Amino acid sequence: MTNEIKDNDYEALAKLYSSFFTTHNIFQKSEDEVISYLKESSSKHKLIIFKDNDEVKGALFLVNFGTAENGLHKRWKFRHFAFTSEEIATDLLLEAEKTIQNASKTAKIELNITETEESIDFYKQHGYEQEGELKNHFRWGETCFVLAKSFSS
Repeated sequence: MTNEIKDNDYEALAKLYSSFFTTHNIFQKSEDEVISYLKESSSKHKLIIFKDNDEVKGALFLVNFGTAENGLHKRWKFRHFAFTSEEIATDLLLEAEKTIQNASKTAKIELNITETEESIDFYKQHGYEQEGELKNHFRWGETCFVLAKSFSS
């Protein structure tokens, strides 16, 4: 089930991210540095975590990176979406989408997914469409795909 973050969850969250993102520079630093980064990020962006029997099994940050002048349309990104099973990923995704839909009349979620990530098909199965391709985006020689999904209430 999805939960709000508590202070005693950060160590487990750091371990989840470090094991999930093995090539991500931020999550290969010391545990204290990762925890500091996560605390700072959660003070700026909404963090949704999934816990099972009080154990952190998944998490993602919701980042609002654009709002129309009238405030009715917002653009969002998921940052650091990590999970231990596809079932948990689906629960987190649905919770994030519900949160976004409740935050604005219309919304668009944009994701940058590297070609090496297995989650591309997962997102496409949940209605995300490929809108672009970025060469050398995160790392030299690696292609990143832009996936997106729009909502209207």
